[in-house]
Amino acid sequence: MSKMTEAEAEELFAQIDADGSGEIRLRELRDYGQANGGAIAGVRLADFVRGADTDEDRRITLTEFKSFLV
Repeated sequence: MSKMTEAEAEELFAQIDADGSGEIRLRELRDYGQANGGAIAGVRLADFVRGADTDEDRRITLTEFKSFLV
């Protein structure tokens, strides 16, 4: 997986955060993945959640998202 810029990560986060809550819920991630081949930035969704959701609250914040992808 290649790293993204902060701007690219923020743009992708906004696309996935369908309800604009500032957090990506697993449903939003699943819906995005289904529409985009089951992966985010070349990482399978299950692996992405395990790596990005550092506080294991089943939500991914922008900070967690950027920490994983940038």
